[in-house]
Amino acid sequence: MVVLPRTELGRIRLLSFLTIILATTALVSVVILYAQAGDTVRLGLAVLGIVALVALVLALLLVYVHPKRSHALLMQQGNQMIIATNALHEGFKLRFLRDILTDNVAVLSDEDRAQWKFLESDGYYPALVVRNPKKILILRLCLMVFDDVFAVDASNRWEHHDSSSTPEPAFARGEMPHLKAWKELDAGSGPS
Repeated sequence: MVVLPRTELGRIRLLSFLTIILATTALVSVVILYAQAGDTVRLGLAVLGIVALVALVLALLLVYVHPKRSHALLMQQGNQMIIATNALHEGFKLRFLRDILTDNVAVLSDEDRAQWKFLESDGYYPALVVRNPKKILILRLCLMVFDDVFAVDASNRWEHHDSSSTPEPAFARGEMPHLKAWKELDAGSGPS
């Protein structure tokens, strides 16, 4: 498994867009010049057209499969913290958290899943329950593997940590993610 740094992913996306522009220009040039070229130049233009077409397909594929920003929601609820994420396909991140937190991680019960089911309409899925969490430890671990980490406590105070450019954001912004179905926490007992 290869995990690329976030800055490297940005460079790959930029190079993909530049490749699309260059390949499109090359294909247009080949089409325009092919009819009036000699036999040897036609062979070169055909090879250039094939290479440009392959480059265009690969660049479009790279842009299409470029990973989305991964988010984590940390919801403090009494003596436990629920971790929800929008990146279910990145199970290695959740395994990383589970392996480090070992004994404190519990499986979500059916009642917990039903209680947090409303998050699924916004694309977040409850994944882990951490018993007796140290908020700063959980927050730092999540900042290592997720692009955006949103934390909310029992008094409905939100913190947004953006670690897309650096793993150590200097400060937290008091904003919540765009959640259509969010219900405020009811004195630490979960959504009402």
